[in-house]
Amino acid sequence: MKINFFKFLLLVVSIISIKPLVADESDIYCFIGDAGEVNPTQAMVVKALANSDCSMVWHLGDITQLGVQSIDDPELEESFLTPFKPFIDTEIPFYLTVGNHDYKGDPDVYLEVAKVYPSIHHPSNFYTKQFGELCFFALDTTIFDKLYYFYKRGDQIRWLKEEVEKLKEQCKFSIAVAHHPLFSSGDRDRANPQLAIFLENYVFGTFDIYITGHNHVLADEGDHNNTLQLISATGALPGGSPAKTESGKFNIETPGYLKMTVKGNSARYEFLSAERNEILWSSIKLGSGLR
Repeated sequence: MKINFFKFLLLVVSIISIKPLVADESDIYCFIGDAGEVNPTQAMVVKALANSDCSMVWHLGDITQLGVQSIDDPELEESFLTPFKPFIDTEIPFYLTVGNHDYKGDPDVYLEVAKVYPSIHHPSNFYTKQFGELCFFALDTTIFDKLYYFYKRGDQIRWLKEEVEKLKEQCKFSIAVAHHPLFSSGDRDRANPQLAIFLENYVFGTFDIYITGHNHVLADEGDHNNTLQLISATGALPGGSPAKTESGKFNIETPGYLKMTVKGNSARYEFLSAERNEILWSSIKLGSGLR
């Protein structure tokens, strides 16, 4: 029987392509949020990321301040593509999530952006990315924060329940990334009731770490239901720290970003100053995968 070589080659490639990426314990995962306003803070953070040792960067939403209506919208170029060019040019993988400001326009535009720029990843407004036994879940929380998006919620909840069940045996460590926190020691102390219900039922108690933007601070808010909440949202607009931070917690309004390494079921994380490239806070989280 003759075997078509090209069909055989396509089969091999397809088999390889569906395997999850293998986690490299030397990989450094970085996180920024709320970087959509063009100002000196944004430029400082972009420069810090471009010169960093990050293996990839996750954007935690509010990609632009005004939202964009199409891939040709001048706001996209002026507030994101041009300011972030020094970082995009490094070709470091850049994973996007959307925030409430992105819903001022059409958040689906970023699906098109990701098709044009190879280093930018945004296959959907909610998606998973697996690196061996390390699993990331990118979530869309704006649809729970705003009542008029109620009709979008069911699809994500069904998808999330199915993905958690499917990957439960594969994930030694799990991280959810989204825009809105459940609570904060800063000026936005708690999510609204409809968002809080979603986060309490499907995020806290399910994932090892939940990383968000929205509150314009760098913050380690500690564990809730065995899920650690971290906030990295000083990409352009710092502000909102409390006058006094509770003992054992960290909350500061300074330009910077979150940096993390994961080895097995242990994550070490650091908050860094973009201006001085110094560690402001560091700690360790032991995880148990998906629960």
